[in-house]
Amino acid sequence: MTMEEELQIINEIEKAALLCEKEYSHSEIIDVIKTENDFEKQICLLKMDKLQTQAEADLLVFQLTGHHGLIREACAMKINEFVINFDLSHLFLTKNILESLLKGVNDINPNICRLICSIFPVLFKENTTQKEFFIKKLYERFFVIFEELEKLKRSNWYTKKLFNLYWCLEALALLEPPVSKTLENILQQSATIRDYTIREKTAFVLSVLKESSQILDEIKNKLKNDENFYVLRYSQNF
Repeated sequence: MTMEEELQIINEIEKAALLCEKEYSHSEIIDVIKTENDFEKQICLLKMDKLQTQAEADLLVFQLTGHHGLIREACAMKINEFVINFDLSHLFLTKNILESLLKGVNDINPNICRLICSIFPVLFKENTTQKEFFIKKLYERFFVIFEELEKLKRSNWYTKKLFNLYWCLEALALLEPPVSKTLENILQQSATIRDYTIREKTAFVLSVLKESSQILDEIKNKLKNDENFYVLRYSQNF
């Protein structure tokens, strides 16, 4: 590392420290988030302590996709905080926001996937119509992933799609959907994936469902005899 690069890093650290100490009004925070200044925007996202309007919630969620990784993660942290700790679920139930949250489930950063998935039990607790809409969109995403996996086979992109499938299954478990032909189809396919983490997550989904069916019972029986310890951790409790 050159002296010039070291000085640049020191300057950035000092700049970040000053911005962290700076007092922002709520309107100033919103104004910064509207800019393309990712450096200050990340700090302002983390400093947000309230949402006053639907427009502000829309602005926040807009940062979840198509932005720098640090911005997306700061956004996911705030969404999680506002839904779970501040009882602001009603601001995150529009169709546009729900579709953005689904994209968050399939982010390349597992921290973002985890933060978004964990809001679902609270977000949809008393919002059945929106939950049904989200589950429908999630199911559509599953079948896109299965189609992509079939095309990609064992290329480098295959592993990335398995990562997407893993987090879709995590979301599915937290949504606890009712039994349906579509659900059965999805779990039949995921239960046959060679990667054990997908079979493990499939077993986890089956372990939390409140209902079953003949087909789901058949999948359970198959997973009870799986060769992998982590799959058996869930499947032995069916």
